[in-house]
Amino acid sequence: MTTKQYVLRLPVKDAQSLAAATEESGQPVRQLIIQCVRRALPDVVAALRPKSGRITNVDPLPDEVLDRIYSQPERDEEGIERMMRAQAIGGRD
Repeated sequence: MTTKQYVLRLPVKDAQSLAAATEESGQPVRQLIIQCVRRALPDVVAALRPKSGRITNVDPLPDEVLDRIYSQPERDEEGIERMMRAQAIGGRD
């Protein structure tokens, strides 16, 4: 197993808590830190991960409405003509 060293700077209160836990458990500080990382890291990552849910507070349309909207072909003749007129003709883009 490979190991990696990190400099650990703890606030005084946390260092005191770690020292108390070391005395109570009889385990070295290194072992306590490793166990804390192994047990708590998944929860910490989950809590800090950006939420990837909905970005709006508007309720989604019901499936029946979506089926009705998308089952009909849509032709926007005026929009198509406007887009064609706006495109460059002959020349460089």
